[in-house]
Formats: sequence, C-alpha cells, structure tokens
Amino acid sequence: MGRLLTFLALAMLSTLARAEADLDLTLDLRGVSSDGLPSYLNGGLGKLRFDPDHDGLRLGQLRLGLRTPVTESVHFTAEATAWGDHDRQSLDLIEAVFDWRPLPGSLWRSQVRVGAFYAPISLENRMRGWRSPYTLSPSAINTWVGEELRTLGAEYSLDWLGALEGHGFEAGFTAAAYGWNDPAGIVLALRGWSIHDRQTTLFGLVGRKGQGMVDGRTLFYDDIDHNVGVYGGGTLKWRGLLELRALRYDNRGNPEKEAYSIDDYAWNTRFDSFGARFTPDAHWTVIWQYMRGITEAGEVLNKWYFGSQFVLASWQTGAHRLSARAERFATRQVASSRGSANNDHGNAWTAAYGYQISSHWSVMAEGLWIRSRLPLRRALREPVFASERQLQLSVRLDL
Repeated sequence: MGRLLTFLALAMLSTLARAEADLDLTLDLRGVSSDGLPSYLNGGLGKLRFDPDHDGLRLGQLRLGLRTPVTESVHFTAEATAWGDHDRQSLDLIEAVFDWRPLPGSLWRSQVRVGAFYAPISLENRMRGWRSPYTLSPSAINTWVGEELRTLGAEYSLDWLGALEGHGFEAGFTAAAYGWNDPAGIVLALRGWSIHDRQTTLFGLVGRKGQGMVDGRTLFYDDIDHNVGVYGGGTLKWRGLLELRALRYDNRGNPEKEAYSIDDYAWNTRFDSFGARFTPDAHWTVIWQYMRGITEAGEVLNKWYFGSQFVLASWQTGAHRLSARAERFATRQVASSRGSANNDHGNAWTAAYGYQISSHWSVMAEGLWIRSRLPLRRALREPVFASERQLQLSVRLDL
C-alpha cells in the first residue's frame, strides 16, 4: 500500500502539469449543537458524529478533488479530505481511481475502473467527494458504506444506451473483484448503525486509538485471508424519470482467519442492496433504499443479521432545496462467544434546508433525531435506550 500511495502521488503530480487538470476545493465550516451520547469517534457508542463535548464551531470538511485525462479514454480521479479530528493523517485519500471509458461504437458502452473507489450502492451521494446534495448527513445505509466499505480492486460495467435510438429505457450491469477490506463489519457489529457524513480515509482509523469499543480500527489495507471479494449488480433507467438499482456484495472473508497485528478476524460480510430514485419533474426527487445482510467473525462464531431502509423526499426551486428523510435500522446477533446478544434497533428522522448563495457559496441547516437501543452501552455505563438530537448549520465554500 505504501508503493500504491507513492504511485498515486506521482500520478497526481504528473497530471497537475497538464492543462486539462480539473482541481476543486471545498471548505465546510459547521455550527453544531448536539445532546447525544459520547460519539464513537471519541470512545462512546453514540450514533452521531458530534457529541456535547465536541459541538460549537467545527470543521465539517476540507476537501480536495482532482480530475484529469490521462489519454483520450482514460481519466484519473483522486479525492482527499480532512475532518479536523484525531485521525492518523490530517489530510488523506478517500478515493483514487483510473477510469477507462472508450467511445461507444454501438448502443453498448463499457467502463473499467481500477483503484480505490465506492461501489455503486448509494442513490443519495451524487456530488463530488461522494457527498449528498440533499442533507449534510446521509442515511444510515450510506453512512455505513462510507465508514467500512471501499472497493480496492477493479470494476467492469456494461451499459445499454437504448435512449440513443428512441427507446424508453436504458440498462446497465456491473461486476467487481477486490481485496483489502476484510475487517468490514466490525464497526456495524459493535456500535450498530450510525448517521453522519464522516467517511473513513484509505489510510485512516475508525474511532480513537485505545478508547472505547470502536478503538481505532483499520479497515482498508489489511488483506487478512487473501480471499478475493466480489459484487455484481444492475441498473434500469426509464425516460429519465425512474432509476432502479440492485447489488449483491460479498467480501468472501474467512471468519476464522485472525490477524494478530490488529487483534481482529477477517469478517465475512455479505448483503443485498436495492434502491429507486424517482424524479417526476424538475422540482421533486424521491429516493427509497433498502439493505439486508449478514456479518460474522471469530473461531467461536459471532454472527449478526443487519438491515435498514429509508425514504427521502426533496423539493428544489431555484437556489432553495428542502429535504426530509425517515428511516429505520436494526442488527440482530444470532451467535455470540460471550453468551449475550448485542442487538441494535432504532429510527431516525432528518430535515434539511439548503440555499445556494452564489456559484461558490452555499449554506445548509440540518436537524437530526435518532432513537435507538444498544445493550453494549452498559459496558461503558451509558443508557441502553438513547434519544440523540443534533442541529448543524453549514457554510460551504466551493472553488
């Protein structure tokens, strides 16, 4: 991975010399008020990014993005971010990928992606840097994707462009092979679901080292069992109004294979994801997404079923956007080496208002309320049942 980082850094420096390079920067400052439990980022088992000891004026995100052509059909993209907390590096990569997309000679178009990138799961996170235009905090499903999942490998997509010949629909198919994501599932098992916008960087940690249950986990560069993970899925688009998406994900981890250097196992995590986005006119967007799966690890097996779904509605007119989301989530432990189950159950409601002041400046206000039950909180002398609320005001500069 050190060699990969060196190679990616050289690629970025070489492409900066090209006139075609597209560089952009985002500075997101937040005013935060939170009454939640201590955040998992600070040794607790709260479900919010910020807690009462870490609210006030905060850095939401400092983001740098690079997009540049390498050849006529190959492009390189890199995304780096800083969250202003206690990660290993102040600025770190979240994605670095080469895309090969030759010009189609027919109604069929191919694309190959190689590097570190997100699987095509989210219907929310459509902006550069894998961010959502609807809310500051994505859903529990896509929060977990940003926390524990990254494709470190290769992906092939084949699209049928039926609209070019007047057909009412288009279809696409995707398959990928990847590695170095064996610990995925540990955070979901220990802390349950969460809702926030902090993505785990490629060389960073989840949680604060040596504190709490989620105690500085490494997720993206430990290939514990050397098994190749896979996923496959498809999309269907109809007249630009409706998009349907489905994906099957399986990291093919060996749950009995232990990595003593990180005191953890290769988690066997697999799930199904389904979603729909409906845009009936220029003002309305409605998104539904559903995920269900299994994660397990340990010589004495620890196994959880997990699931979540949400509905989001967003209305935009001119520079104004209003969005609301309702969701529910759960994990159910069906095998435990400790003799007791850590089951997570909860609901969440989110409301947001955004205003585009100019081409460079925007603001967004968000209210988030999460109610949940998590038995493992007893070990930290926290309440098993919790009602957590958070208000955020974001002032964002995009250059």
